[in-house]
Amino acid sequence: MSGNRGFVNVATLAMWGALAALVTAQSGQQTFRTATDVVMVDVSVRSGGRNVTGLSAAEFSLTDNGVLQKIDSVDVSAVPLDVTLVVDLSGNPSRPYTIKRPDPAEPSAIVTRELAQVTALLRPSDRVRLVTLDRYVRQVFPFVAKDRIPAIGTLEFDGLASLFDGLAAALMQPVEPARRHVVIARTKGTDGASALTASAVQAFAARADAQFHLVLMETALDNEIELAVYQCSTPILRIVDVGQGPGVPIAVHQPMGLCSPTNRFDVPPLRRIITPAAPHQLERDGLLLKSGAQATGGDVYQAVLLTEPTLTGTFRDAFEDFRSSYVLRYTPAGVARSGWHTINVTVPRSKNYSISARRGYAIEEPKPPPTPAVVATAGLLRTLPELMTAYERGSYAQVAASLRQSQEPGRLLAEFESLAAWPGSPRLEAAFALELAEPAVFWRIATQEKAVALLKKMRRWVRDPLEPGEFERAWFYAALTMLQGAIRPEEIQELIDYAASRFEGEPRFLLLQAINTDQRTVTPSRISTLQAPGAPRTATLDLARQQYEAATAHAGTEAEARIRLGFLLHRAGKPDEALAQLNAAESLTIADADLRYLRLLFLGHVHAAANRPAEAIVAFRSATLALPGAQSARVALMNALLMNGNRPEAASLSELIQTDKGQTPDPWWTYWQGQYRMFPDALTRVRGMAK
Repeated sequence: MSGNRGFVNVATLAMWGALAALVTAQSGQQTFRTATDVVMVDVSVRSGGRNVTGLSAAEFSLTDNGVLQKIDSVDVSAVPLDVTLVVDLSGNPSRPYTIKRPDPAEPSAIVTRELAQVTALLRPSDRVRLVTLDRYVRQVFPFVAKDRIPAIGTLEFDGLASLFDGLAAALMQPVEPARRHVVIARTKGTDGASALTASAVQAFAARADAQFHLVLMETALDNEIELAVYQCSTPILRIVDVGQGPGVPIAVHQPMGLCSPTNRFDVPPLRRIITPAAPHQLERDGLLLKSGAQATGGDVYQAVLLTEPTLTGTFRDAFEDFRSSYVLRYTPAGVARSGWHTINVTVPRSKNYSISARRGYAIEEPKPPPTPAVVATAGLLRTLPELMTAYERGSYAQVAASLRQSQEPGRLLAEFESLAAWPGSPRLEAAFALELAEPAVFWRIATQEKAVALLKKMRRWVRDPLEPGEFERAWFYAALTMLQGAIRPEEIQELIDYAASRFEGEPRFLLLQAINTDQRTVTPSRISTLQAPGAPRTATLDLARQQYEAATAHAGTEAEARIRLGFLLHRAGKPDEALAQLNAAESLTIADADLRYLRLLFLGHVHAAANRPAEAIVAFRSATLALPGAQSARVALMNALLMNGNRPEAASLSELIQTDKGQTPDPWWTYWQGQYRMFPDALTRVRGMAK
């Protein structure tokens, strides 16, 4: 099986088209435990509620896609176990703001206690890992032996639940051939932040090489609902005249006025596994998860009468099953190698036995290499299949040149959205989307809107199921630097804010936010004017200033943030504050020649506005030396010389400006395009990571 120790690769199943965001390379490729052409199947046999032990290979019957197979061997309890604990730490999104936020130390203490209870049951050869669910899914620590568990620090908690993303991430964990994997998850049964759906988790569970158990924390859910009822209304006694003598005191509910606002600014719709009212019944999503869990030999556990299941108790039962269950090994024969294989295991001698086993596995053959004849070796590529094939083989320059000369970027976008281009390679597809979007962004308005909509959809392709990863970071930076070049800040504000929330504190996204807000302080008709008349719009001026100041706190963005903030303050009529920012930038090491030029150019305009002509001339002259041939500095210097009475030098400079045919590209011309100058390098990095 392709030389990788015979693992059966299922990361590229056809369901990729519908589950675009499920897998990234940082999660690893999903594999089943196999040796070269050997399939391993966990089987639990019970009778009358007890495990049946002592069965031999001859007593089992196993079919693969309906074809009876020869069982090569049976192992019992000797296989080491890997345990993934998934703990839901999300809060109550509609909790009234009057309720104090829980103690940050409490979740860590509870999880630490549960870990101790689980590891007490493990053998020396077993391992455990911890995954927590909140706004993001986080792997607190990877698989470690029971005596090497690290101390648990402060955990993220009290946010929205990324339940479906977390379950998928846990199930996608690659499993070593000589080990077995069990996933135990506990949750209150709501999801408010996942990119995935319950049906996606069901599909992964059906193909996962893990036994999956889901414990529903119904008491915690009930407590949240009771709290909401109590906060929204409270019973009081009221005397009611029923027309038959004295009034009758009855209990009525009087609103307390504490339901709104909640502890969150927004309370998004929640996807529920179980109904909110007791007795809790499984909703459609819950039934999907139950089906997926049962396909692995696990189940979904709810309260029975007054007894509620626990994570530790569920694992104890599962562990006992593992210790007395069987691992059947067989080499598939008489069936096609590729595709989905349905497994059925029975013990013919007794039809009364209850048997739990994995229901199947999948083998995905590697994609054949592209046929060279499909792609022209030179010249422009005009069809989407030609472009995709060339891109897959790494002909980036040819693809970029063809796209920039295409007269139909809208058609290419529409065709791309109508198919699953590389269902097994989400990174490649996301990178190619950037290539398609760039020419469309600088085409007509309608086409530009389609490009922005496509990139918004691509958020799911690049999102890591666990937590924000490096490819997602690089892709967003490339997408945003490209979109910012179109100078349509309102249309891309959502994407910038989303990226900034995914990567809190990322300096480059802070700077992009500030530039985008800055773009909104001027009208399009004034963008081309260096000294736009009138102050920036007050509504966005203060916000842009705050965002620039946040970006100055980071070494990688400080210089540009100070230079842009200085120009913003200059336009706002605050020359002293503008001068302070530009002088502060002077003390920094600025590797970017464009930024060095812009600082001197803006410095000259600040001095000119403050009626300091001599200082303005010095700054403008320095700008012409920093980037010889740049037109804006030459024109500004010429005007300053003229206003200062130096007509001969001004006239000489005017002649030079009009006769010089080799003018240097002026950074001022692209100033309002933000960090679009960074897009080529950012795209190159995304291409390298997408291979």
